[in-house]
Amino acid sequence: MSRYILRFRGKGTRPIQDVERIRALPNTEVLDDSSRMILVEAPEAELKAAVASMPQWMVTEERVVSLPDPRPKLRQDQ
Repeated sequence: MSRYILRFRGKGTRPIQDVERIRALPNTEVLDDSSRMILVEAPEAELKAAVASMPQWMVTEERVVSLPDPRPKLRQDQ
């Protein structure tokens, strides 16, 4: 299973029934929850099918970006 970010794009607060529906999806685990976004681990097809009926929500697969090493390194002359 992959991780997905669900973002509420509507005005005002997100509907409680949408959040409860997302939490109740089978094989879905809510990893983090904020005022406008929910991070879940779920099967892609089931999640996208459920969110398709909620037009104010957007689903994006979580991406991991490696940070560069902040410590300077000496260049080696060759």
